[in-house]
Amino acid sequence: MFVPLLHFFFLFYIMTTLSEAKNKTKVLLWTEKLCRALEQQYRDYSLRSIVHNQNMSEKPDPYLQERVTKIESGEEDRISFFIEKGRKYYKVCMRTKQVNRQFDDSISVHAFVDKKTGEVYKPAGWKQPAKHVRFNMSDDVDRARLYNVCDWAGGYLYLK
Repeated sequence: MFVPLLHFFFLFYIMTTLSEAKNKTKVLLWTEKLCRALEQQYRDYSLRSIVHNQNMSEKPDPYLQERVTKIESGEEDRISFFIEKGRKYYKVCMRTKQVNRQFDDSISVHAFVDKKTGEVYKPAGWKQPAKHVRFNMSDDVDRARLYNVCDWAGGYLYLK
């Protein structure tokens, strides 16, 4: 009688572990997609700023035209996003490249994502998230809304 019960618990443990691993993989993919959406939003923001500045001047500025070409080709990426894996959270970090290269690139925390649940948090500091959940990537509707409203500066993470 003991042996089948032991097999049941072992099978349950294996299924739970596989389910958690599958969910962690999904959350990692969603977090990677968030990083790419943030980079695209920054490129769009940069292009809108250049177009606005170009419209404000009376004659075409060759510097601004060169920047548009570099941004569209992907040569000029001043801001990039990457994931740092922690014990409980994926840390979405933002790397800002220094233009004059006198200083090293700066890195800051943009958001935290719970590995198990896919909940997105605003950072309270470098090591920990703020208390309240901002988005839940496990919910398809909330995840789609996250990708639509995310911005590189992090304004979408503030509670309203």
